[in-house]
Amino acid sequence: MKLDGIAGGVQVEFVGTATWETLDDSGNIVPFVDQVFIHEDLPTRLLSLQAFLAHHKDGTRTGALQDHFRIYRDRSEWHLRGKKLLTLGYDRSFLPRITLFSKGEAIPTLKALSNVLHPSNQNLTPTQKIWQRWHFKLGHVAYSHIQKLALGGFLDRVSMGLLRTKIANHPKCSACQFGKQTRLPDETTTTIKREDHLRSLKEGQLKPGDQVFCDQLESRVRGRLLHTTGRKPDKDRFCGATIFVDAASGCIPVEFQVTLNATDSINALDSFERSSLHMGVSVKPYHTDNGIFKSKRFIHEIMKNSQSIRYSGVGSKWQNGVSEGAISIIASRAHTLMIHAALHWPEVEDASLWPLAVSHAVQLHNHTPNSSSGIAPIEVFTCTTSDCQFLRNCHPWGCPAYALQPRLTSEGGKLPKWQPRSRHREFVGYSPVFAESVSLIRNLTMGHISPQYHIIFDDWCEPSIPPMSLLHHNGPTCTSSNDSRHTLMKA
Repeated sequence: MKLDGIAGGVQVEFVGTATWETLDDSGNIVPFVDQVFIHEDLPTRLLSLQAFLAHHKDGTRTGALQDHFRIYRDRSEWHLRGKKLLTLGYDRSFLPRITLFSKGEAIPTLKALSNVLHPSNQNLTPTQKIWQRWHFKLGHVAYSHIQKLALGGFLDRVSMGLLRTKIANHPKCSACQFGKQTRLPDETTTTIKREDHLRSLKEGQLKPGDQVFCDQLESRVRGRLLHTTGRKPDKDRFCGATIFVDAASGCIPVEFQVTLNATDSINALDSFERSSLHMGVSVKPYHTDNGIFKSKRFIHEIMKNSQSIRYSGVGSKWQNGVSEGAISIIASRAHTLMIHAALHWPEVEDASLWPLAVSHAVQLHNHTPNSSSGIAPIEVFTCTTSDCQFLRNCHPWGCPAYALQPRLTSEGGKLPKWQPRSRHREFVGYSPVFAESVSLIRNLTMGHISPQYHIIFDDWCEPSIPPMSLLHHNGPTCTSSNDSRHTLMKA
């Protein structure tokens, strides 16, 4: 028979029965059996909920009222036996999407995915788990860099075990594959990296502030402001940032902007220079691209401060390669941080949090010792030494956190005996205006971001019960169809 509608005229020759299971909103296993049409070339599985409910009705009016499917603007709900069973989100084609598992595979699969670093996972050796822990904490830095940090004593004693293992034995990181993969080079074109060109741009700049490269990072996704609850209209959100790179130290400050016009760019410049003066650094010349940096107001601001500015040639991006490379490094690390958080805790995923991810990536870059010199960029920029306690105290960006109730933070505070003593929150980095032991925590209900000290972190996202949200990211997918009368299943 040939199917119509969303099936696109697929010719079906085989009919069978499939037994599946999924998890409801409470984390309970829900098994069900359905008749399927089997086709070997089908890229996904289409499930008609109308046909499923009609095939499994009990024949009574009460049963017809109990089993139904509701469609809302931002979600859909599947009700069985008079109770809401599943809440389904929409994919890009605005079809409800659910993940189904083979019989008996839901719990083992989700436990393996959510507890990668748990001692019960035998797929990774103890040494590989150490690799992964520091890889997640340090913002997905290269494994060779982690080994050098362990050799320099910048990490804990457990990391010293990495010195006896080969780098080739490190595990694969899925977030890095999603966030950092690039096109493979072809066999006809030869690309030569000219590291000497970047060194020539920094040649002679031996003191912090002797030369500062700057450029602008732009994002089509508007980022939320840090002092709001994230409900501002798009016109009042961050659209990008100005990236500054000190030639002598490689330190990368970043200033976020609501617009990329001259006014906000000058405000970003002033903010950067104020923070630099606070660290004892006086900025002298700038090197930038064209664009807004050639506006009369921006040039007037530079001249007013008795500074100089140089520009790259039109279409000559390599002449400002230091800032271009910094934008590439920070954007790639921030992108990977957000993907890692979405893979492990997808129900709180929010693309508008990219300013917080960028800020955390910048802090990790500035506080991580260089792989060749063993000196962090912030140490050179401020002419001070660091004990690298910031790295040892780091946590994976976007991981779950438990914040103590406000009543209990003060001495003598009390709560009713049977109320929870903490609140479930999300870790979104650190603020430069607080101590390193103070974390920025996001309220998952209100969206407010506040500095918190009394925190317990769930670094590896190890829930005792697999979260329902993992169903939207792992395992076979199944899309609801209003036209297919039965389930289409790949052979």
